[in-house]
Amino acid sequence: MRKSVALMTVISLIFTVFMSGCSGNKEDEKTPPTTENKSNQEAVDNEFGWSMPENTIEINFYAGQENPDDVKTDQQLLQSWILDNFNVKLNKIVYDVDQKEKLNLMLASGDYPEVITNMSAEDVAKWAAQGKAIELSEYIEKNAPNIKEALGEWYTSYKDKNGKLYGLPRYWGILPISDYSAHIRNDWWTEMGSPAFKTPNDYFELLKKMQQEHPKNANGEVTYALSSYAPVTKNMVPTLAGMYGLKDGFKVSNEGDFKHWVNTDEGLEMTKYINLYYREGLLDPDMFVNKFENWKAKFSSERVMGYIGAWWHSWHAGHEVWQKTNPDWKEEQRYVQVPLKADSAEQAYLSPKNGRSGNYTIITDKAKNPEDIIKWFNFSITDMGTRIIGWGAPNQEESVWTYKDGKFEWVDSAKQQVIDATWDYEVSDKIGQLMYTLVEGQSILKDDGKSTIWFDQNFNEEAKWKKVMNDNLKDTIYDFTLGIIPIDPSTPLAITQQQVDDQLETLWAKAVMSETKEDAIYNFMDMRDKLNKSGLQDIEKFKSDVYKQRLNDWK
Repeated sequence: MRKSVALMTVISLIFTVFMSGCSGNKEDEKTPPTTENKSNQEAVDNEFGWSMPENTIEINFYAGQENPDDVKTDQQLLQSWILDNFNVKLNKIVYDVDQKEKLNLMLASGDYPEVITNMSAEDVAKWAAQGKAIELSEYIEKNAPNIKEALGEWYTSYKDKNGKLYGLPRYWGILPISDYSAHIRNDWWTEMGSPAFKTPNDYFELLKKMQQEHPKNANGEVTYALSSYAPVTKNMVPTLAGMYGLKDGFKVSNEGDFKHWVNTDEGLEMTKYINLYYREGLLDPDMFVNKFENWKAKFSSERVMGYIGAWWHSWHAGHEVWQKTNPDWKEEQRYVQVPLKADSAEQAYLSPKNGRSGNYTIITDKAKNPEDIIKWFNFSITDMGTRIIGWGAPNQEESVWTYKDGKFEWVDSAKQQVIDATWDYEVSDKIGQLMYTLVEGQSILKDDGKSTIWFDQNFNEEAKWKKVMNDNLKDTIYDFTLGIIPIDPSTPLAITQQQVDDQLETLWAKAVMSETKEDAIYNFMDMRDKLNKSGLQDIEKFKSDVYKQRLNDWK
């Protein structure tokens, strides 16, 4: 009845030439939105809020470097479910080839699909300049009100200097949970009476004592108070610098001027700090050459007391290994994440958040019906679309959630596994979690005010150790959307950045592994001089200028 009323209204206004548009075929998506069209769109056909298209919408998208066989297997369940319930077929395309190389080859050959995701802002600009990425704003204005509403104040910031929109954020929004911190072996800390510590120096003294009590592991191998893996200047230093009040490795003035940590007093202090571990024999001597898997093996064999970096690293290399390999494993045998703040810092900035996302999705000139693709994006960006993309298909044998009569519920067994930290992430792959991320948000979903796209982050208040971590680190999270500024790889400054990066790891390793404090200071100053001669201050100026421009343009 509702469809008939809408159809008669449309007929009376725009004549029979548009009757096919009212029945839900593709021509309707090309019709400028009117009150009557909006009413028809609201007459949804399925329980998830999606108007079923008469003809199957097929979206092929390239997503970067992965194992094609794994992706082919892992996407089957969700692909089939979306096809059955939405008449949309999504096909994720990957190659086991470096993405930059593959994108360049695609441009040269002209062989690429209708959608590409996981692109940098520079890649988007490059494809747009060559006419390979289509302008999206006209389609969004006509067919995708959810995109504009969801992105809110950030929507216009995705447009280029000419007001054209070529890329949408693959991930966007801020999830208010921590990412980076210091870590400490919990059961050994508890054995010591859980002494309080707040500063990097406190942490050093505690780890030093812990290493003295556990000088070797069960296999007789030497243990270390602190370890990391290469490149240390990317995996550890930004978090360490945050403990000294820097933001993502930079000191940012109230006026918007950027100083790289190498050019700050704080950078010297944290270098002397890590050098102290080395001079005391507490630092993993392989820290600057460890590959992740080598480091994980060392970590899992109980040779490391402390780590500075991402929380999931110590989970993945610590208790998630032990609970499978040690039949006598106890819950307290794990690493806990803790905040550290140097006395000189007003605040610790450990987890920078980027509300705009660092990678993007484009629709290419290969798309025959961009309206169909935008229609899917418009659904995918909603809270319900985010759930499907993030959690996988509901109501299946393997599902982690159900949806019935307009209400979703968690599968108790899956929820409990996350709470108990026993969730098998191979199941996540099997059910297609995050398989089809194209325009998803990662903030707290608005309709219930508590769930998020990340299935394993939905029960943090009930998961004991997640709650401990997030309670510990809640004051170390900060919005650095304006300050996360990439350098276009096609510009000369990218060469400068590479020259700086190539030297930074080696030069800082030399400073850290100096035999005396005086040598550490000398080597640090030598590093500063060499990097500035290589153009580090040009990078600082670029970031300062862009940041100040963003302050004017984005707010």
